[in-house]
Amino acid sequence: MSLLVSLQDKKAMLSFTTGSHESMFSANGINGDMNVTLWPLQNGILHYCGFQVLAPQIFWAPPHIPSEARESMLEAWRTRLQGLLGETPLTFTPSDSFDGGRGFQLKEDVQDKHAANEFGLSVGIHLGKPLPPNSQIKAGV
Repeated sequence: MSLLVSLQDKKAMLSFTTGSHESMFSANGINGDMNVTLWPLQNGILHYCGFQVLAPQIFWAPPHIPSEARESMLEAWRTRLQGLLGETPLTFTPSDSFDGGRGFQLKEDVQDKHAANEFGLSVGIHLGKPLPPNSQIKAGV
């Protein structure tokens, strides 16, 4: 059995703290858009290996917020963990949307289907359009 098949029914999620506030990880923030930062990890590693990728748990700047806010973060994390396995995974462009005979480029019919959409399919497959907002941070986006 290949590794990809054995990971297919497994869920994965990134959980981490940042040293900066959420606004600093925006499209206009000093650290850049968090969706762009997460794309290679969540798509290029976790999804590529066959995992169902859950939205990340990001704790924004815990050293720089009041202790009450940190306690709220931890309580929200406890609550999330209780229902974690029932969460809807993030969505990624299916591999059958690409044409292996054309260097694994997005198929013409898929491009046509999304031509009128305001946003690209994903952070990495944006079709020259604006990135879908929060597609690497929240499921169902």
